[in-house]
Amino acid sequence: MTTLNEKLAKVMAITDETEQLKCLHEFCRSHFEDLPLPGESKLFDQAMWNACQFGTLSKGDEAIVKRVTDRMIASTVTVGEKAANLVSAAAGATDKAVFMLKDLVGQARETAVATWQDMLAANSWQQMVPAGATRGVGAQLVSLGTFERQVDHVRVQMNLGWLVDDNNLRLLLQAKDEEDNAISDVEVRIMETERGMVFSRKTNEDGAMVAPSVKVGPGQYQIQVFFTDKVVETPFFRI
Repeated sequence: MTTLNEKLAKVMAITDETEQLKCLHEFCRSHFEDLPLPGESKLFDQAMWNACQFGTLSKGDEAIVKRVTDRMIASTVTVGEKAANLVSAAAGATDKAVFMLKDLVGQARETAVATWQDMLAANSWQQMVPAGATRGVGAQLVSLGTFERQVDHVRVQMNLGWLVDDNNLRLLLQAKDEEDNAISDVEVRIMETERGMVFSRKTNEDGAMVAPSVKVGPGQYQIQVFFTDKVVETPFFRI
């Protein structure tokens, strides 16, 4: 059985341009449903290119072009939808990886505590004092508890809380070595996703850094701790 390419090759072999164009029109009409998309057949692409050099499109050719164009648009839309779905899925995954502080205030408190502990564990932090919500004098404190992480010879302990009424973060940090000696000049940063660094301070000679009231607004935050050539980070949390 003669293949589509073999038939097209015979058309391409015609030396008379007018006759080749006529035969190409007939070829396209006869194989209307089987014609390849642009890029699928170099031979067909060359034939169409040759034809456009010395002939105008007939109604049949216009129908072919429309069919091919419609198929390409449909294919592009499909690819675009898949890309959009991937972007949406990635955004959803990012949202799930951001802890919502307000969950500790509402009815989802137990679930929120478990989620925060799981996120800390995924970041190699060990929970020492669990998260919770308490009410102080005139302000509600949402506490993410006390947690620590060991990296090489440095052990970082952190206590993190959010003063709901004032939109302030409370941060206490201690840096020690394996022999429990204080480590000074360890830098602590509070980073906000859109605004960048909103707070920075280093530990003192006692290896401590105390920030009882860091003014923050609604946003997505992360605590970063820098020492020598290392950096450790908390999970993201949203205020």
